[in-house]
Amino acid sequence: MTTGKGKAVLYDGVVYERRPDGSLVPFEDKTDYARLDAMTDEEIEAIAAADEDGPPMSDEEWARAVSIPVKVPVGIKLDSDVLDWFKSGGRGYQTRMNAVLRRYMETHRKAG
Repeated sequence: MTTGKGKAVLYDGVVYERRPDGSLVPFEDKTDYARLDAMTDEEIEAIAAADEDGPPMSDEEWARAVSIPVKVPVGIKLDSDVLDWFKSGGRGYQTRMNAVLRRYMETHRKAG
């Protein structure tokens, strides 16, 4: 999910906006819970069905939904030349490192 300023990320059950400078800022919850609690399920479903930006998903769509793993910050020691090589590719080096590790994991998981 993206916002007008950055990208939304879920960390430890809390939604944050990742700003272009890399900082995380908690999203302000603008939900009117009192109004929502006073509505019937039918009213809520009618509003959801009329929402052009986010139409409700069918059971078939939910069955095909893909779960995105949650990123977990870790401390890791790497060889300096390995880290330098990934960093030389510019921004997103941690994402590239994660992709390499994911490919390794998937390959070895299939192998047994």
